[in-house]
This record gives sequence, C-alpha cells and structure tokens, in this order.
Amino acid sequence: MQRPMTCKGVYCVFFQLWILSGPAHPFTNVAPSGTASQSSTHDNADAWKAIDGNRNPNYHDGSCTHTEFGLPHWWRLQLPAMYRISSISITNRDIGADRINNAEILIGNSLENNGNNNPRCAVISSIPSSGTSSFHCRGMVGRFVNVYLSGTDPNGVLTLCELEVYGELATLAPTINAVVMGRNIVVVQRKLCWSDALFYCRDFYWDLLSIRSEEEWREMEEVLRIQSPHLTKHVWVGLRRYLMAGTWFWMSGDSMNFTYWEAQSVWQNTSPCGGMDTRNHFYWRDLPCHDHLYFVCLTDFKKYKDRVEFYSSTRP
Repeated sequence: MQRPMTCKGVYCVFFQLWILSGPAHPFTNVAPSGTASQSSTHDNADAWKAIDGNRNPNYHDGSCTHTEFGLPHWWRLQLPAMYRISSISITNRDIGADRINNAEILIGNSLENNGNNNPRCAVISSIPSSGTSSFHCRGMVGRFVNVYLSGTDPNGVLTLCELEVYGELATLAPTINAVVMGRNIVVVQRKLCWSDALFYCRDFYWDLLSIRSEEEWREMEEVLRIQSPHLTKHVWVGLRRYLMAGTWFWMSGDSMNFTYWEAQSVWQNTSPCGGMDTRNHFYWRDLPCHDHLYFVCLTDFKKYKDRVEFYSSTRP
C-alpha cells in the first residue's frame, strides 16, 4: 500500500507546486523562427499571428488567425531547417472554440496539396475555450507543420491563437555544399543504398540530384573533381530505370534531355539505380541498388511537387 505524502511548511508548498506544473519543457519553442501562411485570411487575422509569442485567446485583441468562410482550411509553418519535433502546443480562441475540432496536425517535407498530404502527428478532437493543449509527435522529422481542417461545413473557419513547436535540429551527416547552375546542392558524406539515399534527400532536403544539361554536368564534374579524394568512387544521383522497360528518368521529375552514360547496356541486364563516377570521365552508370555510396541532394524546396513517387517495403 502506498504511504500518504506528508510535508510541513514552505517545503510542502514548493513540492506540491512542482507536482502540479511538472518539470520545464526540455526543448525551445522554434515556431517564431519560421514563416507562416494559410489558405485564406479574414479580417486581417494573418497567419503570422499564430507564432507571435502571444497566447491571448481573445480574437478581438488581434493576436489570432482566421481563414475566410468556405473550404478547405489550412495553416502552415515553414521552419528554417529540418527539426525532430517532440510536441506541438496550440492555444484555442475563447469564443467559437469548436471551430478547431477534428483538425489534423501534419509534419513533413512535401508541399504537395499545400503540405496537407504530409504524415499525421495527431487529430485535434477539441481544445477547451481559451485553453492550450499539447500533442506529442514522437520525434517526427520535418520542415513543414500544417493544421488542416478538411470538414464539410461551408461556413466553417480555422482559427489559431498560438502554435508552438518544441523540438531540436535534426542531426545530419557531413556535407559538401556547392552551387550548380544556380541550384544549391550538397554531397552527403554518408554511405547509403540508393533507396535510403533518396529518402534521406527527401526527408532533409528536396531530392536526389538531376542533371538537365551539359552545362550542369560540367559544373557537377568540377565539384566532384575537387572533392574526389574525399568521396566514394561513385555517388548516387536521381537516376532510375523503369523495371519493365529500358527508359531511364530523373526522380525529381526533370526531363532527361542530356545523358552521359558510360555504356549503353541491354536494359534487362542492368540495375535500375544510377550513379555518377567521381573520377576520370565522370560517366553515369547503373550500379547495384544495394551498394552503399555517398550521394548528391538538391536542397532547394520547390513550391510545387512534381517528383516521382517511390515506395519501399522497408519504409513505413
């Protein structure tokens, strides 16, 4: 049987307060460092007001967001870097508190459907009037945080008075940064198989590298030539071959108007994964997909997602 707690004087007061409040949050709120946007704006209730550091739940005091009446409704935060998110806290307004009911909290790196196709952290069943509720996201990694209210009510709106994101910068492998024809790239110095390299680029940057012209290839050749002693013999790029045909394509969705293959093999005898030589002639060639190599990522986030979807049984 548990013994009853006993205490005396001021020590008891401090101990009881600690039990009620709990320890301090281990992470800092990183939301104010990001950029907010939303599906529409009503009555000057702009998206940035949900990350202004003010939890005031009174809408008329001017520190809450509000979308226009209609469908759909979403609010999005773009963080300045990739974060491993522990939890998200949302402060609801005082009047019309049910307007946030059944909204989804989404975290990820895709801007497809305005970011509303990203993985789900939680569904907001309800938040009390003027209340703040926390939702645990179990270390989900992403750069975009969405609050998405699909709904069916044509008179519905989405209102947030404050959204806080608690997490830490995601740990990344060492990289070599460069610019190729105006596009930012990183050569990631971590050995992964082709599919894991693709997911790594999509989780932390944008996609595996595509090379769209001879000029881009020559600039990429120069980057690899300088860094060659520090690289694997080949690096993965976004080359992929259709399994039932001999056609190669870029996973980023870019057109393949330029190629620089080492050899034109019969497609049935080749691997469907492509890489680039980091020495000698810097040819492209098919390589066993399970080879563990360094790889090259495009880092610029695109406004519209036109990448080729890729699925793996090892990826949830």
